[in-house]
Amino acid sequence: MSNPNPPTAPTAAPLWLLALATVGLAALAWFLHGQTTVVAAGSDSSGYLNAARLLARGELSAPQRLPPELGPDVPPFHFMPLGYGRGGHAGVIVPTYPLGLPLHFAAGGLALGWRLGPLWVIVGGAVAGILLCYVCGREFGISPPLAFAGAATLALSPLFLFSSIQPLSDTLAMTWCVGAVWLALRARRGAAAWAVACGAALSVCVLVRPTNVLLLPCLVILLGDWRRLLAAGLGGLPGALALAWCNQRLYGNPFTTGYGNVLASLDSQWVLPTLLHIGLWTARLLPAGLLLLPLAALPLWRQRGRLLLALAAWGAAFVAFYSFYDVTHETWWCLRFILPALPALVFAALLGLDALCARAKDAAPRWRLLAAGGLVVWSAAVYQAWVPRLGLLEIGRNESAYHEAGMWARRNLPPNAVVATLPASGALYYYTGFTVMRWDLMSPADFKRYAAILRAANRPVYAMLFNGEARALEEHMPDKWERIETVAGISFWRLSPAP
Repeated sequence: MSNPNPPTAPTAAPLWLLALATVGLAALAWFLHGQTTVVAAGSDSSGYLNAARLLARGELSAPQRLPPELGPDVPPFHFMPLGYGRGGHAGVIVPTYPLGLPLHFAAGGLALGWRLGPLWVIVGGAVAGILLCYVCGREFGISPPLAFAGAATLALSPLFLFSSIQPLSDTLAMTWCVGAVWLALRARRGAAAWAVACGAALSVCVLVRPTNVLLLPCLVILLGDWRRLLAAGLGGLPGALALAWCNQRLYGNPFTTGYGNVLASLDSQWVLPTLLHIGLWTARLLPAGLLLLPLAALPLWRQRGRLLLALAAWGAAFVAFYSFYDVTHETWWCLRFILPALPALVFAALLGLDALCARAKDAAPRWRLLAAGGLVVWSAAVYQAWVPRLGLLEIGRNESAYHEAGMWARRNLPPNAVVATLPASGALYYYTGFTVMRWDLMSPADFKRYAAILRAANRPVYAMLFNGEARALEEHMPDKWERIETVAGISFWRLSPAP
């Protein structure tokens, strides 16, 4: 299935291609720098940034902001911002999201400040991911022009861009996955240090997103030799122990994550609709030909069987797992869960395309250039067709509404205010010191009891609602409310001091 001799290093790429790649990476960095907005907004972004601030202070948990007037028996989940869960002790909350991305943000924030640090983690992680896609493609034996085209294809994909212009973990998860695969490929040349680094990279992969452990079969296939596997295991051991320790401290079990019981979210009823959803949107967000081109790589099985098997294990593991997940089929951007596996599809397709071009014998270099150019043009057409339609360039402006509203609240609301909100609860916790009240988790009876106690204590109560959340006042918090301001489309309401 594979050549028993150690693989040789890929041949050097022509200088003109390296210059073009450098310009392309600089353009990508410039574009992402202009489009990325580091805002604690919804559940994901506020969860990661709140956790990063905790880690920068050397802490894993935070005291919950509870109105003391309500007494010790108040249900804590009524005052739990998004991105947090209950800690091991009363009055303590802990992050629910994996700590990998927050650790990157904390390091960036401490080094460059909280305005530039997380921004350059996002931008640098995305650029590094595209660079690694190129060098990893070269290690798989793909010709320089096609490896460049494959990296450009991912860089222009709306799915990659969606997760690369906001504080999400998907792009960083992809970057570390591709990095681990590249290190495994380098280790096959015989140097144990590369295998150690591969194991360390996998441990960071899993720290960024626990399901990245699905990459393990691919790495085992690539490393192959027991000595390299042992070296990789030693390299990943410190990270695995650190992760187990954090899980024990945060959730009371070294093998439990903040996501809780993930198996409860998996169901076979979602497999078929999710696979259809993945196929449809992959064909829209990448050049559709990439879905068929891996078949053209099958004749390479005798020479590159181990590589093809590793790519199949890489892609299939992620797609199979997330096809059972009850969220993946909901909308196009939920394909970000399988973003760490998309490079496997691209590499397999490029191997097939390279094999087709090789049939031209002496004209193969020319065909590779033409194929690479065609793939880049097709990818640019995908970008042009779907980025405006999906509103990707509006994400920054939409997310900034959370920051504007949070800053207005901090300047204008009393410091002892209790603010009822749902999607902005994590953002409000990040930008202000207010007590957050989750209206979505309360019954009208709960709110009536809280409102009476807080009124008697002269503690002001406000609501922070997006368009479409007016039902919150009627169905969860029926009382006398006065609308006092609207900031960036988010309305603020004040509860009357007297019934």
